[in-house]
Amino acid sequence: MKRTRAVGGFTLIEILLTFVLFGLVALMAVSYFGVGMTRTDIAKNQLQTDANLQLVMENMIADQTNRFNSNLVGFNTALGSVDVPQSTYGSGSSYLITEKIFVCPSGSTFVANADSNQFLLVTIKPDANSGVSLTYLFSSNLGNCNVAGGGS
Repeated sequence: MKRTRAVGGFTLIEILLTFVLFGLVALMAVSYFGVGMTRTDIAKNQLQTDANLQLVMENMIADQTNRFNSNLVGFNTALGSVDVPQSTYGSGSSYLITEKIFVCPSGSTFVANADSNQFLLVTIKPDANSGVSLTYLFSSNLGNCNVAGGGS
């Protein structure tokens, strides 16, 4: 007697192996793409921070050019205190001035000179713990630099 087998369906083992295979592929896909998906906001946040710092510095430059073109001492006062969170030039975003010193050229570098009012070096950061900073050298058409051994 010949046995005939019904054709047209899958066996239980075939179905289970299919689910196991799909599970393994899904697990590999999640582990591969998961890290990339969770870190996509880092670049966006960094770009936003950089844009905010750039806006703050552009507003400082415009203010110095329009209101304090020949008076860096007044501009230095208007900037505010060092290491104190501020938002004057930030259009709502907070920033921190980490360095604000008068400097004079000495050879190929600048040296600190509190008696000078021709060049003001300003460094800003988004916050105290950030590694991102932006530095600008403001200059005045008035004033003088007297550095022993090389300045004029």
